[in-house]
Amino acid sequence: MSLEAVASAVPALHQTVEEIAAQCDADVEFVRTKVGVAGRYIMGPGETGIGLADAACTKLFTQTDLTAADIGLLVFVTQNPDRRLPNNAAGLAHALGLPKTVASFDLSLGCSGFVYGLSVTEAFLQAHGIENALLVTCDPYSRIMAPEDKATNAVFGDAATATLVTRSGTRSALSGLDFGTDGGGGDAIRIDAGGAAAPLVALDTGDGLQTGDRDAHRLIMEGRAVFNFVNATIPSSIANSLTKADLTLDDIDWFALHQGSEYMLDSLARRSRIPGEKVLKNIATYGNTVSSTIPLLVEQLLAQGKLDSRSRVLISGFGVGLSWATGVLTFSGANDD
Repeated sequence: MSLEAVASAVPALHQTVEEIAAQCDADVEFVRTKVGVAGRYIMGPGETGIGLADAACTKLFTQTDLTAADIGLLVFVTQNPDRRLPNNAAGLAHALGLPKTVASFDLSLGCSGFVYGLSVTEAFLQAHGIENALLVTCDPYSRIMAPEDKATNAVFGDAATATLVTRSGTRSALSGLDFGTDGGGGDAIRIDAGGAAAPLVALDTGDGLQTGDRDAHRLIMEGRAVFNFVNATIPSSIANSLTKADLTLDDIDWFALHQGSEYMLDSLARRSRIPGEKVLKNIATYGNTVSSTIPLLVEQLLAQGKLDSRSRVLISGFGVGLSWATGVLTFSGANDD
């Protein structure tokens, strides 16, 4: 498997840190320094996750020699699709004009989703002899946040990414994969209603949640529980990944870690003994974009020409579930062409 190129798209609506803080009655300096958000993009009226993903994929096509006809697999990573049915992948495949023979499906993972997605995409390409895949991420949390809730509204932003993954390409290789799930702590990031366990109406009794039950349908995040989970679990995952890849911390050029918050990133780096100058950050520009944070960081490295032959990037996503996934991308002449 080879990650060949990454492209992104953001919504039209941009908010400053002052506007974000005013919405949720938060301290501006807290949002700017602790959360790390200086501004972010969120979806406005008429914008959709499929539409944003379409823009990212279209941009990706302009950067490569491929067209829609060359794509055999589409994996759409999202936990907040435009509709419960049909899935986002089907809508995006149609919007892009992909062949009707394309394999497509959604992957219901959040912050760990990009790393999981790379592994799933690689396995699918190899198993079925498909050459080219689009790995897409888009989790528009702005659609499920309560504006007054500083635990979420001061943290998240919206973005979509599209990654070209090929079966026989040579630009990069993925190794040292380490996965895990602590479902017992999963309620730390949740939406209580909308699934089969809490339906709109229960037909057997006539009871159920009504559309006006706003709080039951909004995102809830217990920040302290998430912070504790990250610091207790992810350093070991990083160490395990390096061991599996037969590498050390010194062998890694860049660390593309999920952008939960500035404070969380700094704490995780200290606990993992990662040099601060090697930790990539984009939360100031985008906020926490869930499954899109890591590919946005990789796109940044590619655009800035920072990936030479044998450059290594450790990628680690962690959050909703509570799930995590870590691996190492080794690039081979990424900017030599």
